[in-house]
Amino acid sequence: MGVQGLARFAYTLIIGNIASKESLGEISALLSLSVFASLFWPAAAGVAASRFIPDLKLSETAIAVLKRSFIIAVLILAVLTAPVTYFLGSDLSEVFGTVALVISYSGYVFVRGVLLGEDRIIRATVIDTITSFIAITILVLVLFAGWHWATLLPLTISYLVFTLVSWPKGGRVRTSAMRREVLLFTRDSTLAMIATGGLLPVTMLFVRAFDTPTVAGLFAAGLSLATPANLLAQSVNQVLVPHFARMLGGPISSMRRSQLHVFLVSLVGFVAVFGLLIWLSPWILDTFFQGEYNDGLASMQVMLVVVGMMSLMAAPSAYLVATGRQGLYARIWLVATILGILVMLLAAPTMGQWGAVAGFVLGGIGGSLAVVVCGLTLAPRTLQPDPAPE
Repeated sequence: MGVQGLARFAYTLIIGNIASKESLGEISALLSLSVFASLFWPAAAGVAASRFIPDLKLSETAIAVLKRSFIIAVLILAVLTAPVTYFLGSDLSEVFGTVALVISYSGYVFVRGVLLGEDRIIRATVIDTITSFIAITILVLVLFAGWHWATLLPLTISYLVFTLVSWPKGGRVRTSAMRREVLLFTRDSTLAMIATGGLLPVTMLFVRAFDTPTVAGLFAAGLSLATPANLLAQSVNQVLVPHFARMLGGPISSMRRSQLHVFLVSLVGFVAVFGLLIWLSPWILDTFFQGEYNDGLASMQVMLVVVGMMSLMAAPSAYLVATGRQGLYARIWLVATILGILVMLLAAPTMGQWGAVAGFVLGGIGGSLAVVVCGLTLAPRTLQPDPAPE
């Protein structure tokens, strides 16, 4: 995930320095749309894979069900993406490019979850590093050739290569009850991921729709730093889901101690990381974007504060998902997202980017605090009680 975050930052950096602010805002909005679309099942299918593949009783059923449902979902998403992209003001080449990116990125997040469930993290990292290098190399060639229509193509190719070389094989449905369990889990995870992962890309889409192209470009420069930081928290969460899942059947106290320990360590780590990023953000904008995007500093720092707060729920949210409370997790974030988007709908048409940011602040911080409280206080449903002392 760190490799992917750096690759996304480099992608934005290259576009921001070679192309215009308006081009950066446009491409960032289309990337955000692709990320948002993948949350409608493919990303949740990846989480479900990381949750069920470690369980030998459910692994084969999970692979079969998730592969089939992923293919259906990605075809529907491809059809729905086209009119949304056109509404954002993109031309025909960008519409096709965004549809292709939605398909390949959805495959990437699903297959990455499969590799994590199989405990093949090193393989995922190596492939991600290679494909990211391919994407950056092709992007430079595309931009210097002046092929604006192909700006999304390098990322599309890299995600597609990752998907094809790691696509899971085999799998068969053993019982209808197992199939139902996997589908219900993925459904709940979809709601949760739309909420937790949707606010950040939706904010970019609102800025693009209700502010000027130049402001959208400045906002995209700030988003370029918030996105890798957000991916860092997602990586911690996705690794912790199978970690806690492997503890199922053990004593409650063991998992609670593990969760508290990870939460405290991650709390210290995330405060340090995001504090450093906020402090260095003026230097980052000035150095990497040659001082041309400094007007985006304020929005960047606000986004980093909210993403930092959202990162603190990595351990509590993984604990809730792994122990059968994914429905509660989904409901919390569904409410937070609805409130955040309502604020964006009301404020963005008149306040532009700051109306969108206000909705992100409300939804992001409110949902995160609720998840942390529930994760640290609620007992799991699926573990055995501690043995009585002799």
